[in-house]
Amino acid sequence: MREDWIECDLAEVTRIYPGIGFPKDIQGKIEGTYPFYKVGDISKNFLKGRQYLLECDHYVDENDVTKLKAKLVEPNTVVFAKIGEGLKLNRRAITNRLSLIDNNTVGIKAKEPLLHLFIFYFFNTIRLEKLSQATTVPSVRKSDIEKIQFPLPPLPEQRAIVKKLENLLSSLDAGVADLKKAQQQLKIYRQAVLKKAFEGLTETIILNDAGAWNGGGTPSTQNKDFWENGNINWVSSQDVKTKYIEDTERKITSIAIENSSTKWIEKNALLFVVRSGILRRIFPIAIAKVNLCVNQDIQTLTLNKKYLTEFVYWYLMGNEYDIRHNCAKDGTTVESIDVSKLKKYRLPTCTLDKQKEIVKQIESRLSVCDSIEQNIKESLEKAEALRQSILKRAFEGNLLAPQELAECKQAADYEPASVLLEQIKAEQNKATAKRSKKKVAEPLVVAKVETSVAKISADIHAGLIAKVIKIHEENPASIDNLSHIKCEKIAHLVEYHLQIPLGRQPVKDAAGPDDYPHLKSVESRAKKAGFFNILKKPIGYSYSSASNSGKVIDKFQSALSDEKNRQLDNLIDLFLKFDLEVSEIIATTYAGWNNLILNGNANPSDEEIVYESRENWSERKLKIARERFFKAIEWMRKNEIVPTGYGAVVPFPKKKK
Repeated sequence: MREDWIECDLAEVTRIYPGIGFPKDIQGKIEGTYPFYKVGDISKNFLKGRQYLLECDHYVDENDVTKLKAKLVEPNTVVFAKIGEGLKLNRRAITNRLSLIDNNTVGIKAKEPLLHLFIFYFFNTIRLEKLSQATTVPSVRKSDIEKIQFPLPPLPEQRAIVKKLENLLSSLDAGVADLKKAQQQLKIYRQAVLKKAFEGLTETIILNDAGAWNGGGTPSTQNKDFWENGNINWVSSQDVKTKYIEDTERKITSIAIENSSTKWIEKNALLFVVRSGILRRIFPIAIAKVNLCVNQDIQTLTLNKKYLTEFVYWYLMGNEYDIRHNCAKDGTTVESIDVSKLKKYRLPTCTLDKQKEIVKQIESRLSVCDSIEQNIKESLEKAEALRQSILKRAFEGNLLAPQELAECKQAADYEPASVLLEQIKAEQNKATAKRSKKKVAEPLVVAKVETSVAKISADIHAGLIAKVIKIHEENPASIDNLSHIKCEKIAHLVEYHLQIPLGRQPVKDAAGPDDYPHLKSVESRAKKAGFFNILKKPIGYSYSSASNSGKVIDKFQSALSDEKNRQLDNLIDLFLKFDLEVSEIIATTYAGWNNLILNGNANPSDEEIVYESRENWSERKLKIARERFFKAIEWMRKNEIVPTGYGAVVPFPKKKK
């Protein structure tokens, strides 16, 4: 670890959200103000390659939250399972809105100004089941998580590391997706080979007439003489994983065969798993390579001399889906095959020479598949090893090149991690002190919720506009660029990028992501209170400072942390030189990009972003050259104004303008 990093307990830089019990009376509730996430929701989003939790099966409203006495989990909280199989799978995702999580999960929220994506990627390196002290069901406690040692770098390095990880891992993910697609294509090809091989064989018999059937049994595990020093292969469903079986996990003695329901099964018999949960997905079949015994979940077929074992094996493998569905046993708790139906399954018949030729053709083609499959498997293993190597280097401080590190140290907010840690603690102490006061100043955000969206005081948005006006007036060269439309574009980035709630509900307006009904109410309040003046121009409207501008700006700024105020100043400064149209292009591109992420496209291409922000926005946008949107994307990346999937999708208006 480098000298400007510091190691600390995770509890020092994060807040931990425990989940709550999931009550039956809200199960299946598909509408509500807040999503209620369970472990299955994390897996669902994870398997679709998403960082953010975009899908949910259950919702709650304000009354549910009050009744449950639940604490809402903030946006940008990393959520994962803390118990059972979900813990071992190590899947995680990020909340993108206020939500609830159930008591099988836990949430980790980065304290400002620590980046939530830095925490997210850090947890990609942690195997939480290793922290479990439980002997039966693995589980991790809050105290275990709090003590995890966390490597904290300076803030500019966090940004640079996250950006580099996003680029490296997105390229890796694209390669993995191609490999998995090839795997799927191989499966389709295998089935096509098997289907083609048996075409034209019209004569059939039932399986029952192809040979002798036998079942098996389990010798008593209480009798040591049946198991100790056993050398006879005893097949259970867990052993039926390959074409041939010549060795098993457990073995029995000859005494067991003589004194139990299990019996000898001859070499070359077909083995069928007829009772197991795995029958939900596949119908396992194998060939006995040696004489052996089987348990009661296995049925065997020793073929007569008219049939080649491999011929029957490949035919049944090519029809395993049909067998599972047409020979399934009804009304059982564990998935089962009805053996009487299986014995009546039709099997094609032909000469032994023809059978040998068919098997030769099948195995010749499938051997190529096996080789490709093995290469894909090895490539996927290498990809996962590379992913872990990249993440390991990142959190050891070895991912960034010397030039990248030098650029980080030139950033305006660069300071050693020890100073950053003290800043995080100071912010937390400040927040705690404010909460502990008996008399609390009237909050800017109104707590009472009358609709599905919490109401925000109009003074918040008015304070932002007054601040934008003031900064433009302090820079006379930029005053002509000021307009109410430009202020609305800045407001969108303040709300969605800086995550400062303003109470807007923007739609895809011709001029970008706008909520003009909300803006009109803010302007009305500002005019009456003297927060700023509204000026009619030859085209459109602009603003100027008024008698109470300073008052509303102070009120607005006092509601934000020092870090948020710094971020806001930087954002407004970036927009000073921009006119209305440039501001519109950037805000619309940001909204379109964010929409794609919210709709499940975690890493959209530049072409996809431009299409969503231009062609899929409004006809007015088609008058703006596409190249300007591509340049906007380049500018946004350079200035780290990149969406994360925060907030809600910006929809088309109900009535198109």
